[in-house]
Amino acid sequence: MPTTILFANHKGGVQKSGVAVQTAAALARQGLDVLVVDFDPQGNATRRLGIEWDPAHPIASASEAIAANVEGAGEGAVVACGWKDADGNPTPEAQHIDVIPARFDLINREAEAGTVGAVRRLRKALTGWTDDYDVVLIDSRPDLGHLVQMAMAAADVVVIPCDTGYDSVEAAIRMRDFVERHREDLVNPSLRVGAILVTRRRPTAEADFQLEGLRERFGDLVWDLRTVKIVPGPDGTDTEVELTPSYVPEWTRFAEADAAAVSLTAWNDERGRTTVRIFDQIAEHIIDGLLATRPALAGEAHHG
Repeated sequence: MPTTILFANHKGGVQKSGVAVQTAAALARQGLDVLVVDFDPQGNATRRLGIEWDPAHPIASASEAIAANVEGAGEGAVVACGWKDADGNPTPEAQHIDVIPARFDLINREAEAGTVGAVRRLRKALTGWTDDYDVVLIDSRPDLGHLVQMAMAAADVVVIPCDTGYDSVEAAIRMRDFVERHREDLVNPSLRVGAILVTRRRPTAEADFQLEGLRERFGDLVWDLRTVKIVPGPDGTDTEVELTPSYVPEWTRFAEADAAAVSLTAWNDERGRTTVRIFDQIAEHIIDGLLATRPALAGEAHHG
């Protein structure tokens, strides 16, 4: 059974959809099979995963899967990640990623919040057919409304992307508090916040101050992504070279990947390689810390 991870924050603009997309790519690079559920009516994760809405050839989406209100309904909305190589073939990452896409009409499901059992509809839609995936990633709206509550009811763990602004930090605290106070109301008493992922990190005194507040509030839940290598010097003195920073920085490369609807691996310059390493670290934290069962990774032997 896959582990279902919800990316959520009570504030928008924290790189939530971008994190969901590029984390899916990083997990795919490890050989994991990933299902991305776009549960935000903006549909940004859908587009960024290479899936375009064509009115002449409509496809099922998360909205139809929820409206069906039957177990397993989500399977009929699954499409393959649309990333292609220069020859028009699925990229190596895309071969491991499937998507339940979203469209703007997903917001219509909000009106059904008062229907008995409505909060369980996403869980029902994902029931009975997802065992071939290692991970399910859910991207959600930046609020605490009905769609987000449905996603919480379907998730095992919440990861909160959070930039270093005051409002984002406060929103992360509200998200944590909501999970702790209402998980039983959502018929999901084991739901927990598994991590705070710092995004859009800026080298400012205010960012440092907010980071300190995050660490005080959340402790070890704040992921530190920093990795280094030791380079021996000619005089016998070792030099420490940083490979990845502690937090996801505010670099234009992330926005470029979002706009182009591609994986960060589309670039092979030094900045591109560093961004890939950052998300590989995120994938490593997920695999080692959040997955219920650690799968065999790319390059490792599979035992059966």
